Amino acid sequence: MAAPSVVLNGWAGAVTYRRTWGDDALLALHRHRPLLSRLHRKAEALDSACLRALGHPHDHAVRQELLSALEWDASYRPEHARPQIRNLFKEVHDHSVVLSQHIQSGASHLASDSIASLRRSLGSLTHVLATRHKAPTKD
Repeated sequence: MAAPSVVLNGWAGAVTYRRTWGDDALLALHRHRPLLSRLHRKAEALDSACLRALGHPHDHAVRQELLSALEWDASYRPEHARPQIRNLFKEVHDHSVVLSQHIQSGASHLASDSIASLRRSLGSLTHVLATRHKAPTKD
């Protein structure tokens, strides 16, 4: 019996891949790509919400938008991603929790420092996510 063919759309165009036992690397990459792409979009949206909150620190609607953006559901956890992505995600998540607590407690003097810390972590995460497909250079 021949091994089944699998067509992957959206991964470097359409790829036909002949699947054999123990050869799941390409399929695993395809399964995780949507998660990492969603995580990348979420991180960029959160960064934008942080910038709006810095620009309008006393606007209740902007603060509520930021609180909403700070929520991370379990579907964003990159449990099977590279360790660097998992560690950066944990850092971003931890900063998000702290910032959310500062906003909810009304500690606006702490919120701006928390936003700066979160944005640094988001910058690192989005950089790693954006460059995850580039091959390492050999010197």
